[in-house]
Amino acid sequence: MNKLIPILICILASCVGMDAQETMRVETHRFNSPDFPFEREIFVCTPQYYDEHDQSEIDVIYVFDSQWRSHFALVYGLLAEIQVEGEDNIPFIVVGIPSPTSKDYCRSNDFLPVPTTVEYQSPYYGNYENFKKFIREDVMPYIDANYRTSGHTLAIGHSLGASFVLNALVSEGLFDDYFALSPNFMEDNNKFADDFMNYDFNNGKPRFMFLTMANETFVDTDGRERWRAAWDLVKSHIENTEYPDYIKMFVMEYPDYSHMRSYVECLMDGLPLYGMYRHNTAFANDEVHPVHIELECPWADGDVFITGNQAPLADWNPQGIKMDKVNDTTYSIDLELKLPAEFKFTQGSWEKQITPGNAYVGNLRIHHPDKASKHYVAQ
Repeated sequence: MNKLIPILICILASCVGMDAQETMRVETHRFNSPDFPFEREIFVCTPQYYDEHDQSEIDVIYVFDSQWRSHFALVYGLLAEIQVEGEDNIPFIVVGIPSPTSKDYCRSNDFLPVPTTVEYQSPYYGNYENFKKFIREDVMPYIDANYRTSGHTLAIGHSLGASFVLNALVSEGLFDDYFALSPNFMEDNNKFADDFMNYDFNNGKPRFMFLTMANETFVDTDGRERWRAAWDLVKSHIENTEYPDYIKMFVMEYPDYSHMRSYVECLMDGLPLYGMYRHNTAFANDEVHPVHIELECPWADGDVFITGNQAPLADWNPQGIKMDKVNDTTYSIDLELKLPAEFKFTQGSWEKQITPGNAYVGNLRIHHPDKASKHYVAQ
């Protein structure tokens, strides 16, 4: 219980003054989809200083089962708590995806596909493809069109929500990275487990995978603990598989925590790991793209340099690439860079860095070829 107190405090603090630009802000958006006989809604939390830092594109975290608002609030509250002022923080947009809780339609309808090897007695399954389509064709394009996104995504699912996000991986790689917390692998006669174990991670796509299990057991009518057995099957497969270096696979167990209670502990461990992972962004490929970068710095005395994470940016040499002086206040440069490009401005040394006030502190980043023109203003 003691560990919950700071978490609750950080969530309450993040909810204060939601309408102020300098704080985190939560918005609700509604959709009418022909695939559902009801209106769907999503929640979007933008990070602190989102409006002011308009030269930064931001990763998106999709949180399923957000009909339980605590699932959603825990993610953005903990992210705010682990960010340290003045350090190279990675901001995140957090999108909550709720499922209905009516007697006619619930989360199982969203998360479970039509079974192929067994017959379900319950009516609560089978709309998985439409739900996945809703995420792919409605929600994700809406978020990318209306928010400054980097194009990089993380999905967080718990229980059947974890099964859904892993199914979204093996079926089409819907997201980039995955938190699968206490996934149900036993459905459809262990088909969920089989599909995951047969997925080929040797496809050149970097991924962060965080899979966990608490003290769950599920005793079937024949006395077999199918939930645990399916998890153990997948866990053994992961432990005996050699993954490429670009796959970061974490498997953790929480035997002292129940199915629901473990959600908190998993996020407390997983989110800091993920933040560190996203500090070390990998190039999407070897293609280069034209970028145009401007820096407005009225107080700069002398030359201004740019340096960053590749040879055309001097490989982080603080006496990097000299920028052209456009006028008394503005410097610019045009380069061909691999993306994502990371860089900083200096006046020849790390002791003389120039920090923009309209971007998040730390490494400046360009993720998209179509968002490769930047105008920074020194603070």
